[in-house]
Amino acid sequence: MDFIHTKQLTPKQKQDIQSLISACKNFEPLSLSAPLEDGLDYFLLYENHQLISMLFLFFPEDTICECCVFTLPSWRQKGYASLLRDKALDYIEKLEEDGDSNIDFCFLVDEHTPSATLALKAIGAEYWYSEYSMERPLTDCPPFDCSILDIAEPEPNLYTASLHGTLIGTCILLPNHSTVYFYGFEIIEAFRGQGYGKNFLLSMLSFLAQKGYSSISLQVSGQNQSAMSLYEKTGFQITDTLSYYLY
Repeated sequence: MDFIHTKQLTPKQKQDIQSLISACKNFEPLSLSAPLEDGLDYFLLYENHQLISMLFLFFPEDTICECCVFTLPSWRQKGYASLLRDKALDYIEKLEEDGDSNIDFCFLVDEHTPSATLALKAIGAEYWYSEYSMERPLTDCPPFDCSILDIAEPEPNLYTASLHGTLIGTCILLPNHSTVYFYGFEIIEAFRGQGYGKNFLLSMLSFLAQKGYSSISLQVSGQNQSAMSLYEKTGFQITDTLSYYLY
């Protein structure tokens, strides 16, 4: 059994991870995947040159660590995922000691894979919150003329909304062929609850429809009920659910 911890994957390791993810997706419904970016922490477990289990860590903040584990279906329930988890926890503990800080360790789980949820409950991980992927077609988006807001693009893909010369909100659009990923949507607190967020969003949807894009997608935390409500009211529907469990 060969164990590897690395922040920079080789081309062979990237290929091995892709094969592992494909095997997991063929076994059960799974929308989660593994990033193949330098800088993340990857824990790899090989048996006879075959990658049988992998775990990666992502730090969205200095005090939060997100973890996701994949194991070949034929190698499950043999303790290999637990072995990688313990290696990752030892690594986190060392980071906490060096930085004199506490790091919240959480697992990211696809709700379409009940086996993962059961495994986390078995080790005592507690449900934290869910994050939703949402999507809306743009082909049926009606024109919307928001004359009360001034919409501008000060930087590529960054859009702002101003009211009488005062900045009230921002968002970022990332086009990908005929679709667009929408994120960074924020309305300044003093202007929330007055309909400006809805007007800004509808303006962007109309703008993208006129540009010929077919759909728009986003991700939103289940803890952000006001954002969830706004997206649902403007035609977005949930396509995937990812849940976070604290350990």
